[in-house]
Amino acid sequence: MTSVTQLLEDQYFYRNNIVHRRRESAATPLFRQPKRPLDVRFVRYLDEKRLELYASQADTIDAFRAGHDVVIATSTGSGKTLGFNLCVGELLAVDRQATALYVYPTKALTHDQAERLAELDEATGLGAHPATYDGDTPAARKARAREESRILLTNFWGLHEYLPQVSSLQRYLSKLAVVVIDECHLQRGIMGTHVAFVVRRLQRLCNRLGASPRYLLASGTIANPGEHAAALIGREVYVIDGNGSGRGARTWLLWDTMADPDRSLTTQAAAVTAALAKAGYGTITFCGSRAGAEFVAHRASELSAGAPIGVYRAGLLPRERREVESKLRSGDLSAVVSTNALEVGIDIGSLDVAVVAGYPGTLSGLRQEVGRAGRAGQDSTALLMCDRDPLDQYWVRCPDALFGAPVERAVISLGNKEVLRGQALCAAAELPVKAEESGRFGVGLTAAVEALVEEGQLRQVRGAWVYVGSDRPASLVRIDSRRDDSIEVRVADELVEIMERHRALREAHSGAILFHGGSRLRVISLDLARAIATAEAIEAREHTRPIEVRSFALGTVEVERPLGNWRISLGPVQVWTQVIGYKIFVGDELVGMEGLDLPQSELSTRGLWLSPIDPETPAKTLEQRLLGSLHAAEHGLVHALSFLAMCDRGDAGGLSTVAHRFGNGCLVLLYDGHEGGSGIVEMAFDRFEELTALTLEMISGCDCELGCPRCVFDRLCGDDNQPMDRPGAVEVLSSLIPIPVT
Repeated sequence: MTSVTQLLEDQYFYRNNIVHRRRESAATPLFRQPKRPLDVRFVRYLDEKRLELYASQADTIDAFRAGHDVVIATSTGSGKTLGFNLCVGELLAVDRQATALYVYPTKALTHDQAERLAELDEATGLGAHPATYDGDTPAARKARAREESRILLTNFWGLHEYLPQVSSLQRYLSKLAVVVIDECHLQRGIMGTHVAFVVRRLQRLCNRLGASPRYLLASGTIANPGEHAAALIGREVYVIDGNGSGRGARTWLLWDTMADPDRSLTTQAAAVTAALAKAGYGTITFCGSRAGAEFVAHRASELSAGAPIGVYRAGLLPRERREVESKLRSGDLSAVVSTNALEVGIDIGSLDVAVVAGYPGTLSGLRQEVGRAGRAGQDSTALLMCDRDPLDQYWVRCPDALFGAPVERAVISLGNKEVLRGQALCAAAELPVKAEESGRFGVGLTAAVEALVEEGQLRQVRGAWVYVGSDRPASLVRIDSRRDDSIEVRVADELVEIMERHRALREAHSGAILFHGGSRLRVISLDLARAIATAEAIEAREHTRPIEVRSFALGTVEVERPLGNWRISLGPVQVWTQVIGYKIFVGDELVGMEGLDLPQSELSTRGLWLSPIDPETPAKTLEQRLLGSLHAAEHGLVHALSFLAMCDRGDAGGLSTVAHRFGNGCLVLLYDGHEGGSGIVEMAFDRFEELTALTLEMISGCDCELGCPRCVFDRLCGDDNQPMDRPGAVEVLSSLIPIPVT
């Protein structure tokens, strides 16, 4: 069979797009047995499946037997599932009354893993009767599961809703011995913060019923698995990060979509997918949006001359998802186009090529996605298609950095007052909350419950706070970070994105062009009363930029320190934005402007800001270039944040000015894009020297004069990327790096 590289280079659409090739050698598996042999039933199960334990799986069993909470942080395809299933199975085999809870990030993964657990249960005679327990489970089946099952599988949305039903779950929770949290690296930001408090609510209910479960967590490759897992469950964990699994060789290809400026990312991805499917390569193509996945799948099917190509995304019926999964495992599909719904460990059989259409925003996510190919041990190809974006184009210019850079950190913010307030309300509705529980919920607990007392939601009774409201708190508090004023973006009645209101006013106003995972959507209307933005997929080359006026207020400085010629400060901030119109571009040509009448938005969040120690220094050095230099530095820093933390576009923002009313001289502000903050700016403050160095590396390598889409331009910039001075930004960032004393 022709190699993937040669196949693509021979295609009619090829324009010297492949700019880098790299081969990763195959890895030899390392096997070993646990220190104490497994129960004969599990040994027989492994023998029948012809499975031998990797060293990481044996390490997991040994650590759990020793009484530790464990996080397994090994690569995709390393058998994490079997490792924690054997731990749970052994525990339930010894204690016939014990129960286990598995929590997954998606319903699809829950149902996939339920099948594996049912097979293990039957083969070993465990008698645990695993059962899914989520929104798709009929009420009668849930009732039966509560009475008969010792293993329940759910998701955090479900767990948040079910904890108030403690009376019906009393048998199960009173015997809960182990909680499995799979793909825990996905529980980050605001969602992860909610999850951490949901776990604490689960713990306090179990403790009241006499149970004290231990935890098994599985994580994708992130920089801080132990720290992140400990933050989620509220106690230290034992980290298993030695990977004993083997894999075939992997060939990496970097594809520059800008080599063919007349064809969009999705159009190029469809052509690549079709060519691979026609040639017989089992292929998975990842797109960043539902609309993008649908377009690529449809167009690839047209181009592939009958090769069967499926699509997999959120919004499909459970039956439709199962059908695609089954066809992938059986080989009845030549290719599948997916959102990140298949990034997690659903069994989809053996695939040869993983195409990633647009950098997914994190190295961790990229590695998860390319790891979906080659899971059977065969050689595989990973094709990253780099879009017209500073991060994507950084990899085009500096491919070595892609393979040498450390993966990002997952961050949550247990200090988010709004999240704590909602979760404290839920906790009080389940059990009275006591002041001494600040050790569990954090030092902000007292302030949160006192505010709820003032609102009439809680009342203090005999030294504890009890819920006295009339609504069901778990239904009022959304753990997916969606607020009551959030806006749904829909294409043909399909939900493609949920935006906080302040973001939607900038990015989803009537007439706006949304870039979502490489596809372009035009917003037809923004209905603030119904909280819905209606959009349609388009193939036009035009794009829009909002025209906005912004202001900000800095709160009290909580901590600050000098950094080179500057001072960096951390604290609360407020940002006000009003979109007054938008500009329409085709390529770089301005073709029109439209006015808008939209309300002002306010964001109360967390921020860090840079101000010069000597206000006169940057003004003298850069003179008329100062504002453009600060603006370009601001953009670069916001883009580089994703190198350190697992954050998406819109999770952070920035402002820059040469004069402000909160001090003398100029200022660069970076702020968390979520109400109350999600932990991003705290991480950036602690590691600002590293962030500065990364930003310098990213923008110094560009050869443009003032700035361009490859380095510091941002298509969401409300100031239309004007003024912009990339060389001046290099000077500003260089002045942040302390000069060693000799």
